[in-house]
Amino acid sequence: MKRAFNITRFFLLGIFFLALLLRVFELGSLPYSLHQDELMNGYVGRFIIENGRDLYGNRWPIFYFDRFGDYPNVIPMYFSGLSTLLFGVNELAVRLPIALFGALTVFPFYYLSFLVFKEKKVALFNSFLLAILPWHVVLSRATAEGILGLFFFSVALVLLLKAIARGSKKIFLGAAFCFLFTYFLYPSFRVITPLAIFPLPFLLNPQKKEFKKYLFILMALFLLITIMISQTKWGQGRYSQTSLFKSEEVSNRIKSNLTALSYDFGPGNIWRTRIFHNKIVAYTREFLSQYSSYFSPEFLFLKGGLPDRYRVPYQGLAYLCLGLLIVVGLWPAKIVINKRLFGYFLYLFLLAPLPAALTVDDTPNIHRAVFLILPLIMVLGLGFSKLNSLFPKFKMSLILFPFLFLEFAWFWNQYSAHTSSYKSFLRNDGSKELVELVKNKQKKYQKVIMPAKGTLSLYYLFYTHDFNSQYAGKFKAYLMIDKIGKIEFLGGWCPSELIKKENLTGEILIVDQGDCKEVEGLKEIKVIYRKDSTRAFRLLTGL
Repeated sequence: MKRAFNITRFFLLGIFFLALLLRVFELGSLPYSLHQDELMNGYVGRFIIENGRDLYGNRWPIFYFDRFGDYPNVIPMYFSGLSTLLFGVNELAVRLPIALFGALTVFPFYYLSFLVFKEKKVALFNSFLLAILPWHVVLSRATAEGILGLFFFSVALVLLLKAIARGSKKIFLGAAFCFLFTYFLYPSFRVITPLAIFPLPFLLNPQKKEFKKYLFILMALFLLITIMISQTKWGQGRYSQTSLFKSEEVSNRIKSNLTALSYDFGPGNIWRTRIFHNKIVAYTREFLSQYSSYFSPEFLFLKGGLPDRYRVPYQGLAYLCLGLLIVVGLWPAKIVINKRLFGYFLYLFLLAPLPAALTVDDTPNIHRAVFLILPLIMVLGLGFSKLNSLFPKFKMSLILFPFLFLEFAWFWNQYSAHTSSYKSFLRNDGSKELVELVKNKQKKYQKVIMPAKGTLSLYYLFYTHDFNSQYAGKFKAYLMIDKIGKIEFLGGWCPSELIKKENLTGEILIVDQGDCKEVEGLKEIKVIYRKDSTRAFRLLTGL
């Protein structure tokens, strides 16, 4: 028995180190260039830690940082900021915390899988799937805060099940804290966490009856917290910008369709229009369309989802051969399984896309639906368990591993070789190179004018390691600042079009985006190219 335990522990540690390797290997340069969200996490987090206040002068914010009315969670920024203190101001340090938590997630996944399937082999398989799953690997390497939320939710569920099994109030409080912590990591969990707790009092049979009461209290408490947050400006922030029900594009499309359909009934049939072609029906169908897209083969196995900065060309979120496990999972076969707990994960499977389906920006969205990874792995584990049960002598499950290896090799090739150039403008490609050039050339000029857009001011401060407290309170919405030393930030992407001709002298260095039109009186002295060979920026000066 002890030997079996040691072998299991050995394999589980091996899976963890594999997961860690896949998430930290060349992490500083793959994906290439820090996206502005990643850069914001690293710079703002470090700035607050060093100065005790954020860029707007707010002291030690806990709930959010207001970029442009979206109010992203600030706790993940502290993680990245602390990492830059330990490992330097660079891409690796910014990305490392979430990559590490992504790798650590294999442990709670193992424990939850073992509780469901009561078999170490299936639990190890599920942990292995998580370690190599393209969906989880890509997000873990891209400073995606949802990975943090998934880890702490999984840990919370593990602690909760342990607390109920052992009758431990201390462990129960630890679970409650981890559930609460998810609220401060990624907004989707403000919907998922209370709804995920909802069926637990009815599904679980705790050793002590008082724990059922505790579960009801926990469910009511988190539901209340969600309602309270939803009434705040910062709680509504990003949702109000991306909501299915507040989207002008969706609203105009629905109005247009309803108007066109109503004409088919002819005059005098208003009642038929109100019954069949009303906004309730239209929005319900729109929501169901969004919701169902998260279970489509195209989303899961063939093409993946959005935003494009996470997309791996010609690669789905999961491997094609895993589709076999979903089919086998539907096949009737007798296996040992905790039916109540597996039923709970089926409930989570249906719940997971809900927050993402209520939004319309960049859909289907792989980050907002990141929680789907947990129940998806459980569904795949069911298929693996049944495959072993149906063909015990032939070890049919082993046939999966050569296909998994081949598909993994394809995924890693696509990811490592092609993501850097795939729509690289979405990853703010060229911004770092621009800062290096400006830093070296600015001594020759009296003034440098750069675009105010694209958070270039933050890129400049980050790559020059400038966290001076004097900037607190000088930043405006969209992380814009008027001036840093001799560098001024002007207008949109093309400052050269806004400068008066009499000011176009050789003593001023002007930075334009690469596709800005040419302005008379200026000469181009340098062009910065992106990985896809498009022009990112042009450096100009007067004749």
